[in-house]
Amino acid sequence: MHKSSLHLLWLAGFSFLLLSGCAETSDSTQSGGANGGSTNGTAAQSMRRIILLNNTESPFWDAARAGIEKAAIDLKLKEAGFTASMDTNNGTDSGQIEKLRQYGTQSDIAAVIMSPTSATNPAVIDEMKKLKDKGLIVGTFDSDFDEKFQSVREFYVGTDNIQGGKVLGTAAKNLRPDGGEYVQFVGLDSQLNAYQRMDGFTSAAGDKFVQKGRRTDDTDRSRARDNVRDSIDQNPNLNVLVGIWSYNAPAIVDVVKEKNVRKKFTIVTFDAEQLAIEQMSAGMIDAMVVQNPFGMGYDSVKYAFAKLTGDDAAIAELFPKMNEPGGNIRDTGLKIVVPDSGTLLTPEMFKDFGPSVVFMTLTEFRAWLAEYKLTSS
Repeated sequence: MHKSSLHLLWLAGFSFLLLSGCAETSDSTQSGGANGGSTNGTAAQSMRRIILLNNTESPFWDAARAGIEKAAIDLKLKEAGFTASMDTNNGTDSGQIEKLRQYGTQSDIAAVIMSPTSATNPAVIDEMKKLKDKGLIVGTFDSDFDEKFQSVREFYVGTDNIQGGKVLGTAAKNLRPDGGEYVQFVGLDSQLNAYQRMDGFTSAAGDKFVQKGRRTDDTDRSRARDNVRDSIDQNPNLNVLVGIWSYNAPAIVDVVKEKNVRKKFTIVTFDAEQLAIEQMSAGMIDAMVVQNPFGMGYDSVKYAFAKLTGDDAAIAELFPKMNEPGGNIRDTGLKIVVPDSGTLLTPEMFKDFGPSVVFMTLTEFRAWLAEYKLTSS
């Protein structure tokens, strides 16, 4: 072969080796380190992962992600050989089942904490049980399994959703003392937090209120707006609109503004997406029951890490009655948020719920968000 040809081949081979050495596979880095950065190469392979699996993508989870990241920093996960991160489901049972099966094949995963799309789906329960049998820490956050399946998970961190529904129902009852007709809007009625909130609302609102429907949207935002539009069109005496999941509030407001019927409706909702906060400021929402997803993320990671590292003191701090019935449930508390002026609601109306429910004006709530560098909750 001619000398120049040999030289070209040598250059081509050398270039290939350089490119191969610089190329990085999709799983060679891992986010969620203690300092919010990433690790790579051999270090990434040796890190053990704590995974929080949500039910669907939503701005609601931004605060939970912030809680996860803060826990990773405070607890120095990276130095101990762990990372923590959130994985996003597509809003379906099948999506969660597939992810749980994938986790079972990945030896670096140490804990899986999920917000189940269904409280009773036997396939979801079975996949969680398989992870538990493999020695992984398994828990739930934001929403739990039905009571008869709760033995599968070690713990639940999140809202007392029955109480949350009652707080929202109490707000509606005091905003509209003469009662009325209402529809509740939600993503999936198979999820425990969904029907617990709706049942809680109905029980607290009382006999003067008539439920005209529970409309599900399967986490489809366009359908969420269609459900509001159809409910208003089909029920001429409807005067209360109840948003159960975080994106239902903006969906309700969008349609009410579109139809120019704000004066007719009392609007009460769960959660405080950034858009919903602005909508309350603009006079479009009368009350919001706000959860603490930051705390859900933080405390879930804290428990998993404590269990993995044998920190009994931290476990006792989170769950002081862990070995008693119901002792593996951690209530992250609620806020009832109202407009700064013109509201009929007062703190005294909610005092029977105890210290886990905090009454706040919108300005006070925004100050709380700023303290934790959050834009929603």
